[in-house]
Amino acid sequence: MKYRHLASTVLLVVSVSSSARAEEPSPEPPKPEFIHIPPSSYASARAHELFYPTVMRLLREAQALEKEGKAQAALDKYQDAYDRQRLSDVQTELAFAQARMGLYLPAARNLAEVLALGYAKDRTVHTDEEIHAVHKAVKARLGTILPRVNIPGVRLTVDGEQVTDWPFAEEFYVEPGKHTIKAIANGYYFNETTVELKAGEQKVLNIAMQQRIQSHYVAFPAAPMNVSIHANISTATTNDPPTWPRNLMIASGVGMGLGVVGLGTGLVFVNNAESKSDAATWTGVAATGALLLGLGVTGLIIGLASRPEPPPPSFVITPQFAKGAGGVQFTGTIP
Repeated sequence: MKYRHLASTVLLVVSVSSSARAEEPSPEPPKPEFIHIPPSSYASARAHELFYPTVMRLLREAQALEKEGKAQAALDKYQDAYDRQRLSDVQTELAFAQARMGLYLPAARNLAEVLALGYAKDRTVHTDEEIHAVHKAVKARLGTILPRVNIPGVRLTVDGEQVTDWPFAEEFYVEPGKHTIKAIANGYYFNETTVELKAGEQKVLNIAMQQRIQSHYVAFPAAPMNVSIHANISTATTNDPPTWPRNLMIASGVGMGLGVVGLGTGLVFVNNAESKSDAATWTGVAATGALLLGLGVTGLIIGLASRPEPPPPSFVITPQFAKGAGGVQFTGTIP
C-alpha cells in the first residue's frame, strides 16, 4: 500500500509538470489588435456650418460603406471628401478610418499633419485630446525616425519614396523592419543610411551632408591687349622749317590709332565668329587695320625725320582692347 501511494504521487507530479510545460506562452509576440475608434457624428450645427454639403454627403456615404465592410470603397469616399475640402476635420476622419482598417502608416502621417497645425478652435468632430490618443496608438505600431541634418532644405526618402523635407517635419514613420534612408540636397553628395526599427521603437538619425566643391576657369578667347608707341626724334633746325611734316605726323598718328583699333577688334571677334561669313568679315577688318597701321607708322617716321630740331616732338599712343570693347589714347606735343 505504501508503494502504491508513492507511485500515485510521482504520477501526479509528472502530470502537473507536463501541464505546466503545455501552458507555457508561445515565443512569438502577439499581433497588435485593431484600434477601436467609434464612428463620428455629423449632426452638430457646427459640423453643418463648416462642412460643404457635398463633403457631408461623402462622409456619410463613407461611414455606411465602412459598416458594410467595403473598406476600399469607404476609403475612396473619405479621400474624395478630403480632396474636395482640405479641412483638418476631414483629414482626421480619413486618418481615423485608416487606423480602424489597420493602415497605420498613412494614418500616422495624416494625424501628424493635423497636429502640426496646433490647437484649432474650429474643429467640429474630435478634440485635440482624441487626436493625440489615436496618434499615440498608431505610432505604437510603427517605427519612428527623428532626423537630424546639418543643413536645411534636404529631401528625405524611405526606400525610394519621398516622405519629408527636413526641417519641416521633426519625425516621420516607417513600417517595422529594415529601411534605406536617403538624403538629397542640391550641391551636396547624397547620404544613404540603413536603419532597422521594431514596432513602437524610436531612433534618432544623424545625417551629415558633404558639399560638392567645384572649380571652373573661364578665359576669354583673346587676352586683353596693351600697345604703347613712343617717339622722340630730333632733326637739325632750318631757317624756314616746313609745315608738311607736322600735318603728315598728325594724319599718321590718326591712321595708326584707327589701324590698331581695327586690327585688334578684328582679331578679337574673328575668334568668336559663329559662321564663316562673319569670320571673313572680321578678317577683312583686321587686314584693313593692319594696312592703316603700317601706313601710319611709315608716315610718322617720314614726318619725324623731316622735322626741325627745336622743339623735339613727343608722342604716346596707347590703344587698349578687351573682349567686346576697345579704345585708343593719344598723348603728344606738336609745336
